[in-house]
Amino acid sequence: MYLTERKHKHDYFLGIWGFLMHLIILWGAMDANFHSPIIQGLPTIPVSEKGPAKRVLLFVADGMRFRTFWDHLPPYLSMKLKNEGVWGISHARMPTESRPGNIAIVAGLYEDPSALFKGWKENPVEFDSVFNQSYMTWGWGSPDIISLFSKGSNRNFMGKSYPSSWQDFDTSTSTIRLDSWVFERFLQWLKYDANAVKDQDNIIIFFHLLGCDTAGHASKPRSKDYVQNLKYIDWRIQEIVQKTEEVFEPGTTAYLFTSDHGMTDWGSHGSGSKDETETPFVAWGAGISNNSERQDIEQADITPFISTLLGQSIPVNNEGVLNLKLLSPEIKEYGARAFLRNIKQLVLQVKANRELSLGSNDISTHWRDEELHKRIHQIEALIREGKIPQSMDVAEKTVLLAKESLYYFRQYQRNRFMLYLTFMWFGWIALLFLKVAGKPRRDDQSFKLYLLKLGFLGVIFIMFIEYIVSGYRDARLLLYGTVAIFSMWLAIREAIVTAPLLEIQKCTSPQVGVIMIMVLIVIMFAGLIYRTIFSFAMCYAVLLQKVLIKDSHPWLLWTGFVLAIFPSLPVVEPQPRIIIVFISLCLAGVACCKRKSPKILKLLEVLRLILTGLVCMEYLEGRSWISWTILISTPICIWAYSLDSRQRIIGAALHLLCPLALLSASYEPVFFLTLAGHLLCWPLAKEQRELEGDDKHMSMQDLARAASLMLYTLLCFFGTGNMASISSFDPGWTRHFVTIFSPFTMMFLILFKIMIPLILVGCASRACASSTVFLGVLLLGDCLALPLMYGITNQGSWLDIGSAISRFTIAITLPCLLLILYYLAHPLMTVKIPASFKNAIKKASLRV
Repeated sequence: MYLTERKHKHDYFLGIWGFLMHLIILWGAMDANFHSPIIQGLPTIPVSEKGPAKRVLLFVADGMRFRTFWDHLPPYLSMKLKNEGVWGISHARMPTESRPGNIAIVAGLYEDPSALFKGWKENPVEFDSVFNQSYMTWGWGSPDIISLFSKGSNRNFMGKSYPSSWQDFDTSTSTIRLDSWVFERFLQWLKYDANAVKDQDNIIIFFHLLGCDTAGHASKPRSKDYVQNLKYIDWRIQEIVQKTEEVFEPGTTAYLFTSDHGMTDWGSHGSGSKDETETPFVAWGAGISNNSERQDIEQADITPFISTLLGQSIPVNNEGVLNLKLLSPEIKEYGARAFLRNIKQLVLQVKANRELSLGSNDISTHWRDEELHKRIHQIEALIREGKIPQSMDVAEKTVLLAKESLYYFRQYQRNRFMLYLTFMWFGWIALLFLKVAGKPRRDDQSFKLYLLKLGFLGVIFIMFIEYIVSGYRDARLLLYGTVAIFSMWLAIREAIVTAPLLEIQKCTSPQVGVIMIMVLIVIMFAGLIYRTIFSFAMCYAVLLQKVLIKDSHPWLLWTGFVLAIFPSLPVVEPQPRIIIVFISLCLAGVACCKRKSPKILKLLEVLRLILTGLVCMEYLEGRSWISWTILISTPICIWAYSLDSRQRIIGAALHLLCPLALLSASYEPVFFLTLAGHLLCWPLAKEQRELEGDDKHMSMQDLARAASLMLYTLLCFFGTGNMASISSFDPGWTRHFVTIFSPFTMMFLILFKIMIPLILVGCASRACASSTVFLGVLLLGDCLALPLMYGITNQGSWLDIGSAISRFTIAITLPCLLLILYYLAHPLMTVKIPASFKNAIKKASLRV
């Protein structure tokens, strides 16, 4: 009895520690890559001289790509870029979305990656911007963008927005009114409030113009609506400039026109294509050069340019570099001093990041710091001597070194975190393997355990002393290091008291079986990086199932080969191929008619499929109530089936197909039907127990089922490229439910679409998997996750970032996900509508 209680305590500890390990490593990998680069408390570089402009009018045409702008060059901006100002391409950095683009323009900061965890809506850490540094800023535009700068303690930013319901992607709604509202609000300000700041310096007027972005999503950027919206903006800018020059002293205002991101031909953005990263940039007015040659800049370079025009301090977390060719030659010396302030501001960031990575009490000064300070003194001396061209030659080299040093120190800290996380993960995998396959040693190991404990305490003490002496400003290094050492200590301790002895029964050649399963894990890992490899993985898996799983259905092999086709198909793109969706509904209808089932169930199946088809073909308007009714009634329809496992899986497949079709753009429903047919070929858990007996030891068949369930779960994510559907989201996918821009509702619908095939896998696991299968999933899934941790990146497109995060998150949460799906499927597989209620429905239908 004592041994039994002790075993239960060890099982509880393993479960709790395993949960904590998965949570810590998942959080740690995100924390290492997506911790905010913003450092609070950095000093500003003061400016003691006035800028050439008293005010800046900043026009940001959301979603305006350079190619369309140049092909349909608007007349007024064309005149300005040819005769009176500077122009070029502003290169946006991925992810090419509104929030990061606008922040790069006004803060010189490439999106705070930790904003990912707040839906790209909130500022996890407050950041400095040209708005903060201004005397006063007025801004009008989209509520999603204006709220970024009006929230918090920004008392010098006055922002107003139109209702979010105006952001409607329905093609029948005019997008010009979004921009018209912004221009009219400025004209009202000019009439009633401008006199109060007529002689005031350092004023910014921010126009966020969403019309082109909305027109691009709804009608595509080659459309007449998109071009008309551009021409409307051009006409209104001409009016704004004319009235501004009438109110304020001529020659004291600077004007900037640009965009936050571009757009693909099919109306999406977020990735890194040329059309998405290249945006127009036109500037004219006070302090700006009259140079008709094209000047390409980085999007973050606009921030120091605005700061220089206004004579304000550059935002402390700015990463942009001032382009002196944009400034008027008449202010050459002022530009040189502004460039020097830009360098000093970057060097302050380098120093702060070095202290975070190496500690503030580091005795030896890093050579990068010495070189940067040496060059700054050299630039200052050359400016004092009036050698402006020579000083700028040195300054350009210094900027490159400062940017390189900033990246170096940020990566240095990340690499340390990743090393600690790796030790944590190795310790956990080793501990899990020894718990699953270990056998207690008979000889006494107390002396070795005592030495191990002393060594563990000694290493912790040394790490703590190093943290104190070095003066680290980031306590996370100490915390992650301590957990990593504790994880390794548990693994080594378990290796001392147990010996690995894997007992795999029911197989004549266990070594061959283990090798086959490990090969499948390696193929799945490659598939997470290159999606098409999942086709080979599926073919390999069905052959493995045929060898290791007894008495499988003859169609298991052939449905598996059909399922293997889908990862090789192109990723589902925004252009809807409704005919494929309609064909899948027809196939399901034929299956309903041929299947033997109660008439009431058959009537229900056919009615839902017909309604879904009519909505998909747009003969019926689904947004008002039909689509939502189909979605909400799905579980009730599934509960009408008998409690037989196969009947419930069939019911779940037929009724989940309807909301999936309403959210689909191409072959997703065909994939779903194929997956359902394949899962129905698996032997049920009751059939397995009859074949294999009640032995609770892990068998080779259990490992094969565990690896197969992992593969099906991954196919649900990557079989149709659904992760790309999140990373390059297009509002058109939710058009049958909602068209007004509502990011949380739209994201809920897309996530539900992804969950539908996963729910079907959960139903199958409940019907087909035994209890020991989940232990095998835990061990195999954790082995799969470790290499993917190093693939996480915070640079690139939403597709790159989202796919890297998704791969790791899916792998590390795969065991938990299958367990959650197992329990989520419980009500779908066990709840049954009372017979009296079904009889009432049947009578009502007969009357009809």
